[in-house]
Amino acid sequence: MLRDKKHARGMREKAPPVLNRMRHDHFFESFYRVHEAAFTLTRLPLDSFPKTEGKTNMKPCLHFSMILFAYLSLVFQMSSCSFITTIPESDTSGIVDADNPNIQYIGRFNFSNPKRVLFDWAGVYICARFSGTSCSVRIHDSTDEYAVTIDDHAPRILSMDSSDVYRVASGLTDSVPHTIILQKRTEPLVGRGAFMGFILDRGARLLAPEKRPGRRIEYIGNSITSGFGVMGDSSNCNFTPQTEDAAMSFAAIASRALGADYHMISYSGRGVVRNYGDKNKISVDPMPALYDRTCNFDSTVKWDFTKWIPQSVVINLGTNDFSTEPHPDRDVFEAAYDRLINRVRALYPGVTMFCVTGPMIMEPCTDYVSEVVRKQQQSEGRDKDVFLIDIPHSIMDPGDWGCAMHPNIFGAEKMANIIVPLIRLRMNW
Repeated sequence: MLRDKKHARGMREKAPPVLNRMRHDHFFESFYRVHEAAFTLTRLPLDSFPKTEGKTNMKPCLHFSMILFAYLSLVFQMSSCSFITTIPESDTSGIVDADNPNIQYIGRFNFSNPKRVLFDWAGVYICARFSGTSCSVRIHDSTDEYAVTIDDHAPRILSMDSSDVYRVASGLTDSVPHTIILQKRTEPLVGRGAFMGFILDRGARLLAPEKRPGRRIEYIGNSITSGFGVMGDSSNCNFTPQTEDAAMSFAAIASRALGADYHMISYSGRGVVRNYGDKNKISVDPMPALYDRTCNFDSTVKWDFTKWIPQSVVINLGTNDFSTEPHPDRDVFEAAYDRLINRVRALYPGVTMFCVTGPMIMEPCTDYVSEVVRKQQQSEGRDKDVFLIDIPHSIMDPGDWGCAMHPNIFGAEKMANIIVPLIRLRMNW
């Protein structure tokens, strides 16, 4: 099911400054003007056809035959997804496999099977340019939510079901090239996907991709980075996959404002040493334990950190360590945070790091992180590669909270407004 993004109920009608600028961004043009206009994939269930007994009036039969012909044509088209990977690249059927060199993958993907690319981290996105008038995506995923952007139009939400082929564009102008961006809105706790490619018009093809931005930012975080509850209409709503949108988190907003590609390595409830609700002071698998995974669901496949090297890394961790008791001991927390900084520095020599605290919880997290950064800056030659960004709880108004007291789009925009100028200044962007 593909549907338009909706204006959240109860939110202010006037969009804040960063979101106003984003109206012309290819991800979120007219975000606050779109209305609910869903359309489904062209599918007709067999039980929807009329059944007749005995003699049949010829007019209904003729009508039925026309419907049946359309249905059978569609069934042939959709069932072809079971054998499309055997079609050669030179075939003019419009089928494009996931290993086509003109497809751009931004984020962590598992290419062990290049025809069936796996992923689960929030915010990963796939970009391509294509010719023709239509586009379908071939993706296996029954639980996640995606944002689909065609050309410069507003993104539409693609909800998964039991299908493997989803028509996301039709009736496009044939004389100009088109772009598609497919982005995972939800995080690993919601699900994982397998991308198999596209289906275009017969004879259409993928075109040479656009040049990616030279600026790259990696985010290591938790639910705030993932966009957990960011689409919620109040702080009282319960989380659902529909209320999560990584593309509207502070990280995504800040990256677009800075003109940067971004990776999100984030998972709700994870801390530096202690996860949310853990009865112990130290958890078995806090966020640093997941950091080297290509996909969260598979701990055996490690990410190749040489494949995509950011100039900047933003760490926003600590909220879950101190949101419930027992709190981790100060020396344990600070030592673990210090190790994470050193690991990032070793992986990306010359990287600039920004350690973000707030706005959901402040002390003692802010004090501890601040001390870690202070000691790091005192180390020889490191006073210019790691910085603290404190986002105070006081900047948040009651209308800035989404589901489960997480920042909504207005709260995320406020966070981005603090982070962007500081990153721009330190990175000379």
